[in-house]
Amino acid sequence: MSIDGLRPDLVRRPRHFNLKIPTLRRLLKSGASASAVESVYPSTTYPAHATLATGVYPRVHGIYSHLDSRDPSAAARPWHWFARAIRVPALWDAARAAGLKTASVGWPVSAGAAIDYNLPEIWDPLAPDPYQSFEAAAQNSTPGLFEEVRAALPALPPDTTHDHLRTEAALHLWRCHHPDLLLLHLVGYDSASHHFGPLSKEAMRALEQSDEEIAQVQKAIGAEVNFVVVSDHGFVPVEKEVSPQIALWDEGLFGCTKTGELVLKKLGAIHAGGSFAIYWLKPPTKQEWRALTAAVERIARTGAVAEVLGRKQLRKLGADPDAAIILDAAPGFFFSDRIYGPLVRDAVEDRGTHGQLPSAPGLEACFVAVGPGIKKGKNLGRILLTQVAPTLARLLDLPAGALDSKARPIDLA
Repeated sequence: MSIDGLRPDLVRRPRHFNLKIPTLRRLLKSGASASAVESVYPSTTYPAHATLATGVYPRVHGIYSHLDSRDPSAAARPWHWFARAIRVPALWDAARAAGLKTASVGWPVSAGAAIDYNLPEIWDPLAPDPYQSFEAAAQNSTPGLFEEVRAALPALPPDTTHDHLRTEAALHLWRCHHPDLLLLHLVGYDSASHHFGPLSKEAMRALEQSDEEIAQVQKAIGAEVNFVVVSDHGFVPVEKEVSPQIALWDEGLFGCTKTGELVLKKLGAIHAGGSFAIYWLKPPTKQEWRALTAAVERIARTGAVAEVLGRKQLRKLGADPDAAIILDAAPGFFFSDRIYGPLVRDAVEDRGTHGQLPSAPGLEACFVAVGPGIKKGKNLGRILLTQVAPTLARLLDLPAGALDSKARPIDLA
């Protein structure tokens, strides 16, 4: 069960944040937990969830960002929804090969996956309200499953959250189809943290609601089932929004239509909140490199850039091998794809972000596991996100080598 964006300090010190999460606190005492989990780079949902499912870094599994498009001029950019982009076996592949039954609700990068009962996270970016449209999810679910679940769900009030719908769907799959592996992704805390800040009262309430969903799931599965709660990354507050595309445009690295719209010319770009990746669309000239350097220096003078990462550093991090550079945001700043207005402005819609280097304070993820043979109250210290999938594979008794991960499974006993 993945609680998107959940920071470990919130789970370990809830009183400090005036946070009521009794289920997570109980799990912490009755199971094994990490003091922190180091995520991947960029520390965003889709690369991290692909790592949670495979045990390898983005450079290996191929999901380098949330967006499946480097074209910032596109009206609606597709995300990495489809599992066919994952280059290595995922947990669902390994489980199926071992004859186990799998199910998933809302797991990123799972559309079209070899999952027996699959309700993937996917939406139509061109829909008037993409996040309230379920047509894409229905079309990409296991045939007939979306209709089955919709018919089986109880009558719910109009203000029912997406997370509660996902939890109810997961419980239906558990009770009716008895999977050996069930994956569930909740997004309420992440959404509230982006809009209001990771420590806002709105985010705290969303996390308390997540705790209620966790309680429902644990009650349904019982004490004899291994139950693991994870997150993909942490969260940090922000005050300033920076649009690198404005500086890049001013240096002539993007084109412009007669009506003033941005068009591709020399560069592609992907914004990820705490980081901003820049790609050459064709081999650059020395003059073009100088233009890029000038744009980056202009952005850096605003104080928005903590570090400029080149290909050598990105290789060591297991990150995108195709990026020319990635800008990593300084504390208090985040990057957007805005193309009008000042280079830097006060944050308007966002008060929280992630995507920076996973070693940055506040970007740590969570791991808590309970079940037969898992030691109560065990502190696992700081672990890596790549260790989660091998650990789940061990809990499923999958054969050695079922995943391509070289990461060491976590000792939960």
